[in-house]
Amino acid sequence: MTDNERDLPKQYLNDELDLTELVNVLWINKLFLAACTGLFSLISIIYSLTLTNIYTAETTLAPSASGDMNSNLSQYAGLASMAGISLPGSSSGMSDKDLALSLIKSKGLLQRLIDKYDILPDLVASEAWNLTSNSISYDSDLYDDAKNVWVRNVKPPFKLIPSTQEAYEFFDKAIAVSESKKTGIISLKVDHLSPEIAYQWSLLLIQEVNEYVADMRIKEAQLSIDYLNDQIRITPYPELRALFYELIQQHTQSMMLAKVRPEYALTTIDPPLTPEKKSRPQKFAISFLGAIFGFILAISITLVRRYGFKNSNKINVFN
Repeated sequence: MTDNERDLPKQYLNDELDLTELVNVLWINKLFLAACTGLFSLISIIYSLTLTNIYTAETTLAPSASGDMNSNLSQYAGLASMAGISLPGSSSGMSDKDLALSLIKSKGLLQRLIDKYDILPDLVASEAWNLTSNSISYDSDLYDDAKNVWVRNVKPPFKLIPSTQEAYEFFDKAIAVSESKKTGIISLKVDHLSPEIAYQWSLLLIQEVNEYVADMRIKEAQLSIDYLNDQIRITPYPELRALFYELIQQHTQSMMLAKVRPEYALTTIDPPLTPEKKSRPQKFAISFLGAIFGFILAISITLVRRYGFKNSNKINVFN
């Protein structure tokens, strides 16, 4: 065995961190560890108290059982094409459910909500919610609640009254939609600092998106009926005229369904409730993570000072 091989174990022993010494160093600096942990814990508690409570209203939905005119038209598309006639179809090319999901977080639906229910102040300028009076206070630099006017000071291209494009940033953060690929069940979540507003917006979203889809289908059906009536007048084939009459009947039934069914595209399975507990922030979790971060930082400072700079004579950080 060479001399280098005999010295190798000694090198490993010298390089290994003495666990007893490590514990001793940490114990000597226990006041520093406690102080740093307490400081960061206090900072995280103060920070969490400054955060606004957010409440979430949840709704469970399912696709409504409505007739799909696209599938009905496809049965006769071949026959009509042989006669040189193109049958009209849905302009969107989407099912009612897919169309509704794409509209829930759209600027078009937001514009409807703004025009019909004036949700802009609650969406953009709300600042706090009073539990006792169940009322919302607004940022006085943005909106004067007493006079119901916008007072914010903005530079072009922004305007005094927030545009739909600007408001959409707030709307997109407040609305969350997800669909289960296995069951097709849809979950709608609406966040707001007021639980009452979160509840009301959930109802309005479901109502308006169903009306939105129904209005689109009614317009499409009416255009199709007008087109088919024109084709009936010009086609020389009795078979095609019979087909067109049948399609007109189907479109008419589809229009009637869209007009009389309130939940045309999405059906409510579990309606929203006014939330009683906030969904965020998780103040305890923030405080706990702050304390953990402070403790880890204190250990790192202690070990770096002791082993990184070889301060063998100054083990205590306070020295």
